[in-house]
Amino acid sequence: MKRIFSLMLVAVAAISMATADQLVVDCGNQAQISATPQTGYHFVRWNDDNTENPRVITPTADATYTAYFALNQYTIIFQNWDGAELQNEVLNHGDAVSYKGTTPTKPATTQYTYTFSGWSPNVVYTALDNATYVAQFDATVNKYTITFKNWDGSVLESKQWEYGETPSYTGTPTRPADAENTYTFTGWDKVISVVTGEEEYIAQYGSTTNSYTIVTNGENGVTTGDGTYLYGTNVTLTATPNACYRFVRWNDGDTNATRSVTVTGAATYTAIFEKVKYTITVQSDNDLQGSATITAYP
Repeated sequence: MKRIFSLMLVAVAAISMATADQLVVDCGNQAQISATPQTGYHFVRWNDDNTENPRVITPTADATYTAYFALNQYTIIFQNWDGAELQNEVLNHGDAVSYKGTTPTKPATTQYTYTFSGWSPNVVYTALDNATYVAQFDATVNKYTITFKNWDGSVLESKQWEYGETPSYTGTPTRPADAENTYTFTGWDKVISVVTGEEEYIAQYGSTTNSYTIVTNGENGVTTGDGTYLYGTNVTLTATPNACYRFVRWNDGDTNATRSVTVTGAATYTAIFEKVKYTITVQSDNDLQGSATITAYP
């Protein structure tokens, strides 16, 4: 045990012992001294505080020049994509290199969402030199919801499209006809453009005014006002009875022989006529003198 301990002490002494090199220099002559650091170290100075290396000396007496070395230190910097410093530390040669901050981020744009993917250059995880590492990001093209709506606000289609794509609607929107108009799709409320954000497009329609047929008729008389008219047109209807007939009313209850109606759809107006009847009374001016009678004539 004692022998092993003694050998260990000798080994430690050998490691820490300075290595010397000697040269005999004639008086008046010069010599060059050099200091060569080991890997991971750098020359600092000579014992007389001179920092030249190599160095030319002119001896004037016996002298010892001791070279002093120091362990290298390196500045390791981690930067974000925009150059903003995320971490800056000084490490000794051989120390472990690591990023200790939160995961770097890059703000999304209208076109892209960014995800941290690593560093450039690839991190050397042992400090061997000054180094700057810049955060790298993968870019994902953003998607936006594009909605196509009908005239009444109902959704025809709603789906996501990538930024920069030109959306489209498959098919042709329709709008039901109403009493007044028939509708034809003419396009959208705005020009369809490449996707830069969420957008809505609303179907637009041209309209054609509907036409309707008005029919008038009636037995024992003449009616006018028949024809095909545009929705909303005011039409005058007339009912003229034949001889010995009189106008009574129209089939909708109106009692005006001449009337104005507004066209809102196809309609038939029938004039109702009735036979004119007269009450004839005959009488005697004196019942004691005679009487008067009336009977139907063949």
